[in-house]
Amino acid sequence: MIKPAQLYKEEIKKKYIETWYNEEYMYYSGWSGVEELDIPNNNYDSHHFVSVDNNGNILGYISYSVSFVTMSADRFGAISFDKGNVLFAKDLYQIICDIFDKYHLNRLCWSCIADNPAIRGYRNFIKEHGGRECAYHKQICKLMDGKLHDDVEFEILAEEFKR
Repeated sequence: MIKPAQLYKEEIKKKYIETWYNEEYMYYSGWSGVEELDIPNNNYDSHHFVSVDNNGNILGYISYSVSFVTMSADRFGAISFDKGNVLFAKDLYQIICDIFDKYHLNRLCWSCIADNPAIRGYRNFIKEHGGRECAYHKQICKLMDGKLHDDVEFEILAEEFKR
C-alpha cells in the first residue's frame, strides 16, 4: 500500500539510519557518507512515498524530484527495507505508472551504480516497459568499500512507456 512518506517521517528516518553501515545498502546513496533523508513538508518539487504492508510496517521508501517546467521526474530512488517483498515491487511499479498516468509527467530518469545487483532488474524493466540506458559514467563515485564505481543513467519517456 502506498502512503505519503510525510506520515511516516520518523519511522523512515530511523530505518534509513539503520542502513548506513550496512554494505548491502551502500548503492542507495551513491557516496561514501550519507545524511538523514530530507522529507519536506510539501510536495511542490518532490514526491515522497512509503510502501507499507497491511499491518502498517514500512517495506520501503520511494522518492523523486519533480520539474514542472520539463515535466520530468528526476533522481528517482527506491530503497527496500524488506528485500524481495513482492508488495514493495508492486507499489514501486504503481508509483512509476502514476508518474505518467496520474501526474502526467513526460520523463522519468534515475541512475544506478553499475555494480549494484539491482541494475539487472532496471535493465529488465526498461526492456519490458520501454526506456533506455542513456549514459555511462566511469569511476564517478567512491562508496563505503573504498572503490571508485561506474554509474549508469536510465530514462523512460511517457510515449515509450509500456504498461
